[in-house]
Amino acid sequence: MQWIRRMGGLVAWRQQRASAWGALLGQQDILVAALSVQQTGSFRVVVFQHLHASSALVHLSEREEDWVQTLRTLGKPLPKRWRTMALAVSEERCRQGVLVWDGPLDTRRLEAEVQLEAAAAWGVAPAEVGFDYRLQEAPPADGLRVQWASCLSEQLLQWQQHARRAGWRLPVVEPELQAAQRAAVYLRGDDLQHWAQSPQDWQFARGPERSLAEVDWLALQSGPMWKPLVACGAALGALL
Repeated sequence: MQWIRRMGGLVAWRQQRASAWGALLGQQDILVAALSVQQTGSFRVVVFQHLHASSALVHLSEREEDWVQTLRTLGKPLPKRWRTMALAVSEERCRQGVLVWDGPLDTRRLEAEVQLEAAAAWGVAPAEVGFDYRLQEAPPADGLRVQWASCLSEQLLQWQQHARRAGWRLPVVEPELQAAQRAAVYLRGDDLQHWAQSPQDWQFARGPERSLAEVDWLALQSGPMWKPLVACGAALGALL
């Protein structure tokens, strides 16, 4: 679910890449990670920065302007073609849900229903949301289970504009949970103790190292590694 359908022109980011950038945009901080493909085929963290907004920046617009300056600084030494970043956004900026679809698979009708569901979750008109969805496996008698995620269209446009002003492209926006799940499943290592190492020491495999069911998500989400996993997971999505 990489926000490639109805995001006001956002396009798929699936070309073969040797490195990729990802970020978590939180309320008071920004985490940025870059992953690079190794000769072994695995992915290694080559850049990791955790930046905190100044306490003097009270308004959201001020904090996002600070994000623009951060991106501009990061991008200065990079060729223009490398300035592409996937963005994971915190729960406050995203709504998610599951829709049970028991009718025939009609893509246009399904998209319309998902859009209505997302708009209701935000309490706005359908035209004011950007959304994406994916089908989950379910017993036939239960109908199709459709997992969806949505952001406000106005915010999506603002993030695109911020990135463009800083000299970056922003083709992918996704919920933080999705990015964290991707990183946790592909992260090399046996347990959470290993994961507690510095994110700059992390490596990710090309295939899953564990299942989602093997991860203690409550413990992970309340711990210090959650946000770094989100930032790395956003970048990882462009390399898998």
